Amino acid sequence: MKKILILACIILIYSCKNSITNDKISIYADETVLIVNYQIENMTMDEHAELGSAVAPNFTSENVTGLLGKSFVGDADREVFGGVYYFSDSESVDIFLESDLWKGVVAHPNLVNFKTDIFKTFDGTELANGNHSMRKTSSDALDAEGLHILVVNYTNEVNPSDEEMSSQVKQYAPVFSNDNFPGMIGKTMINSIDGNIYGEVDYQSNYDIDIFDLITLMDIIANDDTSNCGYGIGDITNDGNVNIIDAIALLQRILYPE
Repeated sequence: MKKILILACIILIYSCKNSITNDKISIYADETVLIVNYQIENMTMDEHAELGSAVAPNFTSENVTGLLGKSFVGDADREVFGGVYYFSDSESVDIFLESDLWKGVVAHPNLVNFKTDIFKTFDGTELANGNHSMRKTSSDALDAEGLHILVVNYTNEVNPSDEEMSSQVKQYAPVFSNDNFPGMIGKTMINSIDGNIYGEVDYQSNYDIDIFDLITLMDIIANDDTSNCGYGIGDITNDGNVNIIDAIALLQRILYPE
Protein backbone atom coordinates (compact mmCIF):
# COMPACT_ATOMS: atom_id res chain seq x y z
CA MET A 1 0.00 0.00 0.00
CA LYS A 2 1.65 3.19 -1.16
CA LYS A 3 -0.53 5.53 0.81
CA ILE A 4 -3.50 5.50 3.11
CA LEU A 5 -6.02 8.31 2.87
CA ILE A 6 -8.51 8.68 5.71
CA LEU A 7 -11.62 10.81 5.77
CA ALA A 8 -12.55 11.22 9.41
CA CYS A 9 -15.93 12.53 8.57
CA ILE A 10 -18.66 13.51 9.81
CA ILE A 11 -21.45 13.30 12.28
CA LEU A 12 -24.01 10.69 11.37
CA ILE A 13 -27.40 12.37 11.31
CA TYR A 14 -29.17 9.05 11.07
CA SER A 15 -28.80 5.70 9.42
CA CYS A 16 -31.36 3.62 7.58
CA LYS A 17 -29.11 0.69 6.77
CA ASN A 18 -30.90 -2.47 7.80
CA SER A 19 -29.25 -5.04 10.03
CA ILE A 20 -27.73 -8.07 8.28
CA THR A 21 -26.63 -10.92 10.47
CA ASN A 22 -23.54 -12.97 9.69
CA ASP A 23 -25.49 -16.18 9.26
CA LYS A 24 -27.23 -14.85 6.17
CA ILE A 25 -25.92 -15.23 2.65
CA SER A 26 -23.41 -12.52 1.81
CA ILE A 27 -24.68 -9.79 -0.50
CA TYR A 28 -21.37 -7.97 -0.62
CA ALA A 29 -20.15 -9.49 -3.89
CA ASP A 30 -22.63 -7.28 -5.82
CA GLU A 31 -23.32 -4.53 -3.29
CA THR A 32 -22.31 -1.08 -4.51
CA VAL A 33 -21.61 1.95 -2.34
CA LEU A 34 -22.29 5.52 -3.47
CA ILE A 35 -20.64 8.28 -1.41
CA VAL A 36 -21.98 11.80 -1.93
CA ASN A 37 -20.57 15.07 -0.59
CA TYR A 38 -21.92 18.59 -1.07
CA GLN A 39 -21.88 22.00 0.58
CA ILE A 40 -24.68 24.31 1.59
CA GLU A 41 -24.99 27.91 0.45
CA ASN A 42 -27.26 30.65 1.83
CA MET A 43 -28.87 28.13 4.17
CA THR A 44 -28.78 27.83 7.93
CA MET A 45 -28.08 24.59 9.76
CA ASP A 46 -31.67 24.46 10.99
CA GLU A 47 -32.99 24.94 7.47
CA HIS A 48 -30.72 22.18 6.20
CA ALA A 49 -31.90 19.86 8.98
CA GLU A 50 -35.51 20.60 8.07
CA LEU A 51 -34.77 19.83 4.42
CA GLY A 52 -33.16 16.54 5.41
CA SER A 53 -36.16 15.54 7.49
CA ALA A 54 -38.48 16.40 4.61
CA VAL A 55 -36.67 14.37 1.93
CA ALA A 56 -35.52 11.43 4.05
CA PRO A 57 -38.77 9.42 3.72
CA ASN A 58 -38.18 9.26 -0.04
CA PHE A 59 -35.06 7.13 0.43
CA THR A 60 -36.65 3.71 0.84
CA SER A 61 -36.34 0.48 -1.09
CA GLU A 62 -39.90 1.00 -2.31
CA ASN A 63 -39.05 4.38 -3.86
CA VAL A 64 -35.45 3.77 -4.95
CA THR A 65 -34.63 0.69 -7.02
CA GLY A 66 -32.05 -1.53 -5.36
CA LEU A 67 -31.52 0.70 -2.31
CA LEU A 68 -30.37 -1.28 0.73
CA GLY A 69 -29.86 1.70 3.01
CA LYS A 70 -28.58 5.24 3.36
CA SER A 71 -26.75 7.17 6.07
CA PHE A 72 -27.02 10.96 6.10
CA VAL A 73 -23.68 12.52 7.05
CA GLY A 74 -22.40 16.01 7.70
CA ASP A 75 -19.53 18.07 9.06
CA ALA A 76 -21.34 20.95 10.72
CA ASP A 77 -18.18 23.01 11.25
CA ARG A 78 -17.37 23.14 7.54
CA GLU A 79 -20.92 22.84 6.25
CA VAL A 80 -20.02 19.78 4.20
CA PHE A 81 -22.77 17.19 4.02
CA GLY A 82 -23.81 14.17 2.02
CA GLY A 83 -24.77 10.55 2.23
CA VAL A 84 -23.46 7.01 2.11
CA TYR A 85 -25.80 4.88 0.00
CA TYR A 86 -25.81 1.08 -0.23
CA PHE A 87 -27.25 -0.50 -3.40
CA SER A 88 -27.74 -4.13 -4.39
CA ASP A 89 -25.77 -3.62 -7.62
CA SER A 90 -24.10 -0.97 -9.79
CA GLU A 91 -27.02 -0.83 -12.21
CA SER A 92 -29.22 0.44 -9.38
CA VAL A 93 -26.75 3.27 -8.74
CA ASP A 94 -26.95 4.29 -12.41
CA ILE A 95 -30.75 4.28 -12.24
CA PHE A 96 -30.72 6.39 -9.08
CA LEU A 97 -28.34 8.99 -10.55
CA GLU A 98 -30.74 9.39 -13.50
CA SER A 99 -33.85 9.52 -11.31
CA ASP A 100 -36.07 12.54 -10.70
CA LEU A 101 -35.35 12.20 -6.97
CA TRP A 102 -31.59 12.64 -7.43
CA LYS A 103 -31.98 15.35 -10.06
CA GLY A 104 -34.26 17.23 -7.67
CA VAL A 105 -31.65 17.05 -4.90
CA VAL A 106 -28.84 18.27 -7.17
CA ALA A 107 -31.04 21.08 -8.52
CA HIS A 108 -31.73 22.52 -5.07
CA PRO A 109 -30.36 26.09 -5.15
CA ASN A 110 -28.83 25.88 -1.67
CA LEU A 111 -26.98 22.60 -2.22
CA VAL A 112 -23.77 23.09 -4.23
CA ASN A 113 -20.44 21.51 -5.19
CA PHE A 114 -21.68 17.94 -5.41
CA LYS A 115 -19.11 15.13 -5.54
CA THR A 116 -19.99 11.48 -6.08
CA ASP A 117 -17.79 8.38 -5.76
CA ILE A 118 -18.94 4.85 -6.59
CA PHE A 119 -17.39 1.74 -5.03
CA LYS A 120 -17.98 -1.98 -5.33
CA THR A 121 -17.61 -4.22 -2.29
CA PHE A 122 -15.76 -7.45 -1.61
CA ASP A 123 -17.00 -10.85 -0.60
CA GLY A 124 -15.70 -11.40 2.92
CA THR A 125 -16.41 -7.93 4.22
CA GLU A 126 -19.28 -9.37 6.27
CA LEU A 127 -16.62 -10.88 8.53
CA ALA A 128 -15.78 -7.40 9.87
CA ASN A 129 -19.15 -6.14 10.96
CA GLY A 130 -18.49 -5.30 14.59
CA ASN A 131 -21.77 -4.95 16.47
CA HIS A 132 -23.80 -5.10 13.29
CA SER A 133 -27.05 -5.37 15.23
CA MET A 134 -26.56 -1.75 16.30
CA ARG A 135 -27.28 -0.65 12.74
CA LYS A 136 -30.98 -0.07 12.49
CA THR A 137 -33.59 1.80 10.52
CA SER A 138 -34.37 5.10 12.18
CA SER A 139 -35.59 8.60 11.39
CA ASP A 140 -34.81 9.87 14.87
CA ALA A 141 -31.65 11.98 14.99
CA LEU A 142 -31.18 11.06 18.65
CA ASP A 143 -30.52 7.46 17.60
CA ALA A 144 -27.38 8.64 15.82
CA GLU A 145 -26.12 11.06 18.46
CA GLY A 146 -22.38 10.54 18.89
CA LEU A 147 -22.10 8.17 15.93
CA HIS A 148 -19.46 8.69 13.23
CA ILE A 149 -18.51 7.35 9.83
CA LEU A 150 -14.86 6.79 8.94
CA VAL A 151 -14.02 6.41 5.24
CA VAL A 152 -10.57 4.99 4.43
CA ASN A 153 -9.07 5.08 0.90
CA TYR A 154 -5.73 3.72 -0.26
CA THR A 155 -3.98 2.78 -3.49
CA ASN A 156 -2.52 -0.64 -4.31
CA GLU A 157 0.44 -0.77 -6.70
CA VAL A 158 -0.05 -4.49 -7.31
CA ASN A 159 -3.59 -3.94 -8.66
CA PRO A 160 -4.90 -7.36 -7.55
CA SER A 161 -7.92 -9.08 -9.06
CA ASP A 162 -11.26 -9.09 -7.27
CA GLU A 163 -10.67 -12.71 -6.29
CA GLU A 164 -7.26 -11.88 -4.80
CA MET A 165 -8.65 -8.91 -2.88
CA SER A 166 -11.56 -10.99 -1.55
CA SER A 167 -9.06 -13.59 -0.36
CA GLN A 168 -7.05 -10.90 1.44
CA VAL A 169 -10.20 -9.36 2.91
CA LYS A 170 -11.26 -12.71 4.35
CA GLN A 171 -7.87 -13.04 6.03
CA TYR A 172 -7.77 -9.70 7.85
CA ALA A 173 -11.44 -8.72 8.11
CA PRO A 174 -12.15 -10.75 11.27
CA VAL A 175 -9.61 -8.62 13.12
CA PHE A 176 -12.02 -5.69 12.91
CA SER A 177 -14.39 -6.79 15.63
CA ASN A 178 -15.99 -4.85 18.42
CA ASP A 179 -13.76 -6.70 20.89
CA ASN A 180 -10.62 -5.40 19.17
CA PHE A 181 -12.07 -1.99 18.30
CA PRO A 182 -14.60 -0.90 20.95
CA GLY A 183 -17.39 1.19 19.48
CA MET A 184 -17.22 -0.37 16.02
CA ILE A 185 -20.71 -0.90 14.65
CA GLY A 186 -19.91 -2.11 11.15
CA LYS A 187 -17.39 -2.10 8.29
CA THR A 188 -17.71 -2.44 4.51
CA MET A 189 -14.63 -3.12 2.34
CA ILE A 190 -14.77 -1.11 -0.91
CA ASN A 191 -13.00 -0.67 -4.27
CA SER A 192 -13.63 2.11 -6.80
CA ILE A 193 -15.55 1.09 -9.91
CA ASP A 194 -13.19 2.73 -12.38
CA GLY A 195 -9.84 2.93 -10.59
CA ASN A 196 -7.24 1.44 -8.29
CA ILE A 197 -8.68 2.96 -5.10
CA TYR A 198 -9.49 0.63 -2.21
CA GLY A 199 -10.73 1.23 1.28
CA GLU A 200 -13.53 0.77 3.76
CA VAL A 201 -16.53 2.48 5.32
CA ASP A 202 -16.66 2.17 9.11
CA TYR A 203 -19.56 2.90 11.41
CA GLN A 204 -18.43 3.80 14.93
CA SER A 205 -20.16 4.88 18.12
CA ASN A 206 -17.15 7.05 18.92
CA TYR A 207 -14.24 8.68 17.14
CA ASP A 208 -11.04 10.05 18.61
CA ILE A 209 -8.47 12.03 16.64
CA ASP A 210 -5.05 10.42 16.89
CA ILE A 211 -1.58 10.37 15.33
CA PHE A 212 -2.79 8.28 12.40
CA ASP A 213 -5.05 11.12 11.31
CA LEU A 214 -2.03 13.43 11.40
CA ILE A 215 -0.02 11.00 9.27
CA THR A 216 -2.90 10.82 6.79
CA LEU A 217 -3.19 14.60 6.59
CA MET A 218 0.57 14.92 6.02
CA ASP A 219 0.25 12.39 3.19
CA ILE A 220 -2.53 14.43 1.57
CA ILE A 221 -0.49 17.63 1.89
CA ALA A 222 2.71 16.06 0.56
CA ASN A 223 0.93 14.71 -2.52
CA ASP A 224 -1.36 17.74 -2.96
CA ASP A 225 -4.14 15.18 -3.32
CA THR A 226 -7.06 17.53 -3.97
CA SER A 227 -9.16 14.69 -5.40
CA ASN A 228 -9.07 12.74 -2.15
CA CYS A 229 -12.41 12.73 -0.32
CA GLY A 230 -10.56 13.76 2.85
CA TYR A 231 -9.00 16.88 1.34
CA GLY A 232 -11.78 19.26 2.40
CA ILE A 233 -11.93 17.78 5.89
CA GLY A 234 -8.19 18.48 6.17
CA ASP A 235 -8.78 22.23 6.12
CA ILE A 236 -8.57 22.41 9.91
CA THR A 237 -8.13 26.20 9.97
CA ASN A 238 -11.04 26.85 7.58
CA ASP A 239 -8.98 29.19 5.38
CA GLY A 240 -9.71 27.41 2.10
CA ASN A 241 -6.26 25.80 1.90
CA VAL A 242 -4.87 22.47 3.10
CA ASN A 243 -1.24 22.87 4.12
CA ILE A 244 1.29 22.48 6.94
CA ILE A 245 -0.63 25.01 9.05
CA ASP A 246 -3.55 22.57 9.15
CA ALA A 247 -1.19 19.78 10.20
CA ILE A 248 0.06 21.92 13.09
CA ALA A 249 -3.51 22.75 14.07
CA LEU A 250 -4.43 19.07 14.04
CA LEU A 251 -1.38 18.23 16.16
CA GLN A 252 -2.51 20.81 18.70
CA ARG A 253 -5.94 19.18 18.86
CA ILE A 254 -4.31 15.81 19.50
CA LEU A 255 -1.99 17.14 22.20
CA TYR A 256 -4.48 19.50 23.82
CA PRO A 257 -8.00 18.11 23.32
CA GLU A 258 -10.82 20.31 24.49
